[in-house]
Amino acid sequence: MVVLGVAGCDLTSFPPAQPAPTRSAGSPVSLFVEPDAGPQAVLDLIVSAQRSLWMEMYLLTDAGAIAAIAGRAAAGCDVRVLLDPSPYRADGANQTAYDQLAAAGVDVRWSLPRFTYTHAKAFTVDHRRLAVLTLNLTGAGLDGNREYAALDDDPTDVAAAETIFHADALGAATAAPAGRLIASPESSRPTLSALVGGARTSLALETEELSDAAIVSALLDARARGVAVTVVWPGPATGAGAPFTTLAAAGATVRAAGAPAIHGKVLVADDRTLYVGSVNLTSTSLDDNRELGLLLAAPQIAAEVGALVAADAAGGAAPAP
Repeated sequence: MVVLGVAGCDLTSFPPAQPAPTRSAGSPVSLFVEPDAGPQAVLDLIVSAQRSLWMEMYLLTDAGAIAAIAGRAAAGCDVRVLLDPSPYRADGANQTAYDQLAAAGVDVRWSLPRFTYTHAKAFTVDHRRLAVLTLNLTGAGLDGNREYAALDDDPTDVAAAETIFHADALGAATAAPAGRLIASPESSRPTLSALVGGARTSLALETEELSDAAIVSALLDARARGVAVTVVWPGPATGAGAPFTTLAAAGATVRAAGAPAIHGKVLVADDRTLYVGSVNLTSTSLDDNRELGLLLAAPQIAAEVGALVAADAAGGAAPAP
């Protein structure tokens, strides 16, 4: 990992980060939920940077987020941003952010074609805090969707993320990260497969997409051994597709939820262990994209997220062919 020492930033016009996260006792990781926390929770994290802000972001289109990042560079921070040049069905969407950040003196780069998509949504602040998000820095991501943001102050996790950021900027290969950090293509599939396969009583997940055959099979196996499975996705319920209808037929609680729109990606096992991150349950996301997430052995956070998934499911509609 390359870490550059830089002068501190002027914080006179920027408030400290003030989200209201949930933290399990003794854990270095806390989590807050959108849209409940509001857009300022994420923006405050960005403007809290005093020395450095390193970011890998799939979609960056929100004017407030762009201005906050540019403002950190203007204040003297070491700001580095890696953007996907061609997001799915949104080719060129990041061009405005790229141009404005470059003009502000940010070390902004396009991701290189090592991955199908650089779909990660994460950043580090002052080489001391890692933010792993399910949301993009867009209007809907900051203020509309069901999203999750995990804040991790563990030095091992922060260093692992910055190693990946630096390697991805250069197009270099990386190994599976250390600590709680989970990455595609290196470790998302085995980690999530093991999480589903090891569940004893319950699995609760929210995902934008579910099409990977091996993951669907593992969820069906969980139902067959008596695990209560809850799946929430954005729908629509009509024409849901085989993964959703097959799971529902096997006795899983499967619901399309539209308010708030489901974009978060979380998987809770036995109300004790939680994955939160950018990965969708598709083969592309698991095997071919750059994705980042955290695997947390944090019962309090896991149980609260599981309860929120259940509440979102209760307001949703069952899948129909």
